[in-house]
Amino acid sequence: MHAKDLLAGLYGRFLQRPIRKVDQPLIIWMVPLIGPAVSHDWAKACALLDQTLGSIRAAGYDNWAVVLCCQQRPPTLPDDPRIHFLQVPELALSKGISDHSEKVRRMTDYVVKAFQGPAYVSHLDADDLMHPDLPGWIARDNNGRGYIVAQGYMMDWRSGRLAPLGQGPQSQPFWKQCGSCGYFAVDLGRQRWPGLYLRLIGKGHKSYMARAARLGRPLDPVPFPAMIYLVNHGDSVQVRKGNDKLPTVEELALTDPADEARAHAEFGLRRRDGAQGGAVEVIGR
Repeated sequence: MHAKDLLAGLYGRFLQRPIRKVDQPLIIWMVPLIGPAVSHDWAKACALLDQTLGSIRAAGYDNWAVVLCCQQRPPTLPDDPRIHFLQVPELALSKGISDHSEKVRRMTDYVVKAFQGPAYVSHLDADDLMHPDLPGWIARDNNGRGYIVAQGYMMDWRSGRLAPLGQGPQSQPFWKQCGSCGYFAVDLGRQRWPGLYLRLIGKGHKSYMARAARLGRPLDPVPFPAMIYLVNHGDSVQVRKGNDKLPTVEELALTDPADEARAHAEFGLRRRDGAQGGAVEVIGR
């Protein structure tokens, strides 16, 4: 058994307690942004982040916070008190320790210290798009354990084409493809060792379901397509690992223009004139 799994089981057995119920729980997204020294095109990375934040701000739920971590503050970062920016220096890291992992560690420490009360904490990539109903649905259902996004889409940034994920008996669930998929209940200020709890869940999205269950808070699936995983924009972590997702979009993409337009509308997206800056933009519904 993996050491994290063993520790998760012990935490769930001896330290886990029911989370307090409140009418409007805080939803926190931790967003690591690639730095300008590493990015192929940092202006584009910032523009993608603008779209991600736009999808959050277009949602009909207001009790949220974003913790963004990067070496440099994005020039167009909104002046919104709910957006917390953590600036880190260029990191001299040991072999095997990634910049991404260190940013997640720092954001986790910040979340534990800066916020109080029942919350749902999520890892959100700085290029993915959220359905405007997702935060409100989580807050209303409020199971006190957490949620997993099983249904969504993979989108080609350049063309706007959409491949459904988790929307058929043979379709791989969204959470197996994209890390922007988990929401974990944490009672900040009351739960024992919440930072350890979040670290035991980890960042490996394919382990979220099993790890959360071991921790005593099994995840419920969100019952509608709730996220868009954006690919083919040039700065994807998966492309850097040699795992190009574009063939998946080409294989599974919607073929009926009406279905594609309907999905764009559900997410509050509009096609741009031409493909400058990507094929679609967030405008809200």
